[in-house]
Amino acid sequence: MNWKDWFSGDRPSASTAEAWLPMLDARSGHSRQEAVEALGKLRAPAGLPGLLARVNDWVPQVRRAAGIAVRGFLADDRIDAWPAALPALADVLRGQRADHGPLLATIATFLVAPGRLDRLADMRGALPPVVGRWLDTVEWRAASPAERPALLSSRLRGADIVAARWALERIEELPGGPARSALWLAACDSPTGPVRAHALRRLCDTTPELGAATAQRLALDPRGGVRDVALAFLRRSGGTDPVRVLAESQLQMVGNVPHGGAPAFAFLAAVDPASTTARAERLLSMTGDVQPAAPLRAVALDHLIRASVDARQQHWLRRALGDTSPRVQRVAADAVGRGVPGLSPVELWPLVMAQGSAVALRRGLRMSQSWGLWTQFGELLDLARQPLAEGVSMRCSRRSTAGK
Repeated sequence: MNWKDWFSGDRPSASTAEAWLPMLDARSGHSRQEAVEALGKLRAPAGLPGLLARVNDWVPQVRRAAGIAVRGFLADDRIDAWPAALPALADVLRGQRADHGPLLATIATFLVAPGRLDRLADMRGALPPVVGRWLDTVEWRAASPAERPALLSSRLRGADIVAARWALERIEELPGGPARSALWLAACDSPTGPVRAHALRRLCDTTPELGAATAQRLALDPRGGVRDVALAFLRRSGGTDPVRVLAESQLQMVGNVPHGGAPAFAFLAAVDPASTTARAERLLSMTGDVQPAAPLRAVALDHLIRASVDARQQHWLRRALGDTSPRVQRVAADAVGRGVPGLSPVELWPLVMAQGSAVALRRGLRMSQSWGLWTQFGELLDLARQPLAEGVSMRCSRRSTAGK
């Protein structure tokens, strides 16, 4: 605390926690230490988040005082202070100014006591990921063998991929094959593709009968990694035919096709590569109400551009760029980006300008980078003289050509 404050009457009252809280962020280390010690004596719940932050203070004396103050909250009469303070644990978990391991171990021992973790359940979804993962580890160590499967199941179905991968590793530590197989099966419904792929692989390795049924179900998964695992197992077991029939039926459907039919096309391309080009051309010949969804048009055009050369390749490139879906248009831009000869200026600009958006113009400028430098410069000058659609500015051309 600044020495002038002692004589100006601005020193906070020792009996008011709210008055001490701003001093936790004071520039003076002496002021922060005094605030920490005062809040430690008061043990006011509102002070715990700030005390946890000061555990990683850059002044050693403040860190020590904060650690002592935080330990004062490790009592049943202060358990209600912890739900709101848990997010502040992120500062301690990430802190590297001192070894916080002993304090974290003490906090963990306090929180995992029977009945205390249940009082923190309402806060679990709002915690920073680093704190939630730390709590998962703490709870895992304290859980009994009978409680551990349920703990892992909830993590496997969550959206946090780090927590899900952690749970996958813990499955191997469980005793008994049935418990592990049940969790692999649960993980096959994870919202994260890599988790589903790993779970399916382990399920097929450990429980082939259950793995066969699950592989058929996931053979048309939207993630390629999951489809690869399923297809590899189905080829070994001879179970590709039912999935093939299902995939062909999905390509015949109009309307609400799962994932736009793109996984079905990819599966058929893997099991019957010789017919992929004809299948893609047939799909792209369908128009009107029976036109395939944008995801399916995108994968079909991507295949045709890769499988074609010369004039035929340019035809499919124009078809992709002239599509009404930005997703399909990106197929053309990505193809040029990986080395496919781009369209000429006479062909490119009408297709781009017809879309009338800044995003389309940027996509066209990206594709124009396959031309020579002087050709690009001349085309930019011509574009600058043309009326552009509302919201389109030539500023995007400077961004697109900045790397030249």
